[in-house]
Amino acid sequence: MAALSILFFAFALLLHGASSLVPKTLIVNGKGGGHVAIGYHLAKELTSKGHDVTILQNDDVDSSKNPFSSYADLTTTKVLNKPFDDTFTYPFKEFEFDFVFDNSSKDPSGPVESVLLKANPAKQRYTFIGSAGIYEKPSSLPHNSQLTEAMPINSAKPAAQFEKALQESSIPHILFRCQYMYGPLCSKHYLDYFTHRIKSSLPVPVPSPGTQIVSLTDVRDVAKQLSKVCDALPPSGSIFNTGTFNDLKHTYIDVANMIGEGLNMKPDIRLYDPNSKTDFPFRASEFFVKSDKSVSELDFDGGIHELKKYIPEIVKSFEQRHPRVDTSKDEAAIKSVV
Repeated sequence: MAALSILFFAFALLLHGASSLVPKTLIVNGKGGGHVAIGYHLAKELTSKGHDVTILQNDDVDSSKNPFSSYADLTTTKVLNKPFDDTFTYPFKEFEFDFVFDNSSKDPSGPVESVLLKANPAKQRYTFIGSAGIYEKPSSLPHNSQLTEAMPINSAKPAAQFEKALQESSIPHILFRCQYMYGPLCSKHYLDYFTHRIKSSLPVPVPSPGTQIVSLTDVRDVAKQLSKVCDALPPSGSIFNTGTFNDLKHTYIDVANMIGEGLNMKPDIRLYDPNSKTDFPFRASEFFVKSDKSVSELDFDGGIHELKKYIPEIVKSFEQRHPRVDTSKDEAAIKSVV
C-alpha cells in the first residue's frame, strides 16, 4: 500500500507539473470592426499550440453574426461575456495569464481600457492589436514606399494614445499595427465595393493613378503572426506591422482585375480625381506597410494565404449575403477624372 501511495503521489506531482507548463492566454475581443475576427482565429491558433485560452468580450455582441456565431467551433476555449461599460471590473486575478492579446482597446481613458491598464493581467507579454491607421505618411516619401514601424504617428488618435499609455506603464507589452484584412468570418467586407460593381456591369471608380499598393492580409495569417509573440518573447516595447509577403504587392487595379477574373467578367475601371469624395473602401493615396520585422524577429513564415486564391470565397460570400452597396457617388467621381 505504501508503494502504491508513493506512486500515486508521484503521478499527481507529474500531472501538476505538466498542467503548470500549459500557457494561459487571455484574448480581450471587441464586438465589431475590421479586427473582430482576429479573436476567433487567434484562439484557434493558440489552442493548436497547447494554450489554455479564454476570450473576454462585450456581453452585447450579436451572437447571430460572424465571428461570434462560429464560437461553437472553439470547443476548448472559455468565453466570458461582461458589459464593457462604466460597470466593468476585471474578472481575473493579477498575473493570472501568461499572455494577453488586447483586440478591443482604443481610448486609454475608456471604462474597460483604464481598468486593463491597472489590472496587471499578463506575466509575460501584453500584446495590443492596434491600427496602422495611426501612421502619418511623410509627403516626401517616394511612390511605392512601405511604411515602417519607425514612421511618425498621429498621436491624437485613440489607438496611438493607448500605445502611449502602455509605453508609460510597467506592463511588458508588444504593439501590433494592422491594416485591411480579409478571410473567413471577417465582418468588414472591403471588397464588396468591387464585387458589386463588376457583377452588376457598372463602372468601378478607382482613385487615379490606380497603381497605389494596398495592404490586404488574410486574418488567419495575422493570427499566426500574433501568436509568434508567445514563442519569441520579443523585448517589451517592440512594434510590428501585420502583413504577408504574398499580399503586400497588389494595386487597386490589380484587386479589381482579380475580382473580375473570379466573376469571369472584365471590370470597367474608371480613374477619378483622388480628391473627390466617394465610398472607395481604401485610402485614395498609397498607404501600405512593411512587415519584414516579424519575419526576422518573431520567426514568422511571412504568411501562406493569398488574396488571388481566396477570391472565389469572396465572390461566394457576396452572393450569399446580397449586401446593399451604395453607388450614388460614382457618377460624380467618374466626371472628376483627371
